[in-house]
Amino acid sequence: MLPYIVKDKADNILNYVVGAFEGGFAILDKDLHILWANEKLADMLNIGYNPVGKICREVYRCECKDDTSCSVMQALSSGQKQVSETRLITEKGERRYVQNITTPLKDEHNNITHLLKFSIDITAQEEKIHQLSLLRKLAELTQGTLQIDKLLHLILTCVTAGSALGFNRARLFLVDKERDIIYGTMAVGPSSMEEATKIWSEIARKYEKLEDLIKASEDNYRDDTPLHMITRLMAYTLSDEKETLVKCIKTKKPILEKNAYSSPGMDRNFVTMIAANEFVCVPLVVKDEPIGVICADNYYSLKPITEDRVQLLSTFANHAALAIENADAYKKLGEKVRQLKDTQERLIRSERLAVIGNMAAYVAHEIRNPLVTIGGFARSILRASQQGDQAKQNAEIIVEEVNRLEKILANIMDFSKPVESVKVTSQINELLENTCSLMDPYFKNSRIELTRKFNSMIPGIVIDPTQIKQVFLNLIKNAVESMPGGGSLLLETSLEDEHIKINITDTGEGMTAEIMQNIFVPFFTTKVDGTGVGLAVSQKIIDDHGGYIKVKSSLQDGTTFSIYLPI
Repeated sequence: MLPYIVKDKADNILNYVVGAFEGGFAILDKDLHILWANEKLADMLNIGYNPVGKICREVYRCECKDDTSCSVMQALSSGQKQVSETRLITEKGERRYVQNITTPLKDEHNNITHLLKFSIDITAQEEKIHQLSLLRKLAELTQGTLQIDKLLHLILTCVTAGSALGFNRARLFLVDKERDIIYGTMAVGPSSMEEATKIWSEIARKYEKLEDLIKASEDNYRDDTPLHMITRLMAYTLSDEKETLVKCIKTKKPILEKNAYSSPGMDRNFVTMIAANEFVCVPLVVKDEPIGVICADNYYSLKPITEDRVQLLSTFANHAALAIENADAYKKLGEKVRQLKDTQERLIRSERLAVIGNMAAYVAHEIRNPLVTIGGFARSILRASQQGDQAKQNAEIIVEEVNRLEKILANIMDFSKPVESVKVTSQINELLENTCSLMDPYFKNSRIELTRKFNSMIPGIVIDPTQIKQVFLNLIKNAVESMPGGGSLLLETSLEDEHIKINITDTGEGMTAEIMQNIFVPFFTTKVDGTGVGLAVSQKIIDDHGGYIKVKSSLQDGTTFSIYLPI
């Protein structure tokens, strides 16, 4: 009785059995055409059509290069069960892993008549393995990057890459202890659904390796996207524990918000800024000290954020926080090395100037005595000589040269004198205006067209106004002398990196690279009657004020001296 019942209802029983499995079934003939398939197969393989009548390779989108590597052909030729895997990308850019088990169906003579192909979704298992491998790879990538900006972008790329953590958008916030705030630093992600779909499609097609994707994202990164600019505007005081980011920092625990728009305890301003109903915030903690927060969401795909994803992001955040700490330490070390190098160079220059000054003072003193005697006798001869006498002409030449040498000696003696600095709060713009007024007749006689561009927002700073004015006089005089036929002189002040910047630009003859290397060396000069101490003294004055001087010049294209004084 039972065999007859089974025979009559075989189709129904088969459908029930197939339906009880969470998998796709297909029966193939020996030519690999699909004769029958259940409904779940199309959904699993992410195809929008009935696969019956299609060739196996077309439906399963196999990656095998030839028949010898085809698992179905191997099952057909060997008569044994074969297993293969297929990797798919869904329309939402998600990866799906499918395991295909092909079993030969034989008749009573043991001849293969058909093939049964059973497909199961193994994405969850593959993702677990992938996650462990991924965390190791991400740790290696982040720990190997010491440039802070590059590292922050790398971290956010790892959070949003489909081949990595796979969130749609990610923002990074860092703690500023001095200002007692947490502020938005950087953001990565698409700005629209259209852009998101395009990016997912391009990533799936072009970048199989995470390293390739990261390299491409570095080359194409833009800091003018709406997402990045909005994130940079976000800042919250660390004393306001009602703020989501501050709460994440204080508790040092992840926050997964499933319904931000309706949550009564959620800050409306924060939710409006991130524009996401579901998001996760994970703290960046190093040695039990929070240094920032990563905030991520799936705004476009609307894929729910699971606890597994939160745990994975948290584990990655631990590696990322350590990498940020290392990069920050590396940056600070670089700044200390630069400061030490600058201090060493200033010390060397100061010692060199002191040695040269002492030597110059000794030489000037030894020369001055006989020079006074020579000048005195020459003037006596000049007074005793008759007009038109050859001796009178010779005496005039001697007196003229003595006067020139005395001026040079006076400059050298000034250079060797220790100058006592008297620093008071002064306005750079006013000091420049006074200098220009003092030199106005000099500008007119030299046919110089003067242009002033002073920033009115420049604050007062503590300087020695007499010394700084001497620097201005030296540099402006040099600029005018570089334009013997007249020209344009631009004096400009501005604010730059916590410094007041003073530009003195001329349209003169310019300098070669070789001359520029030596212009601050004491007693180096290109002038016939120059002493070579003006620029050396100017640099020392600016050094003593904690600033520095930069020079930009090219032949026949003018010169710009830029003075930087700390605020």
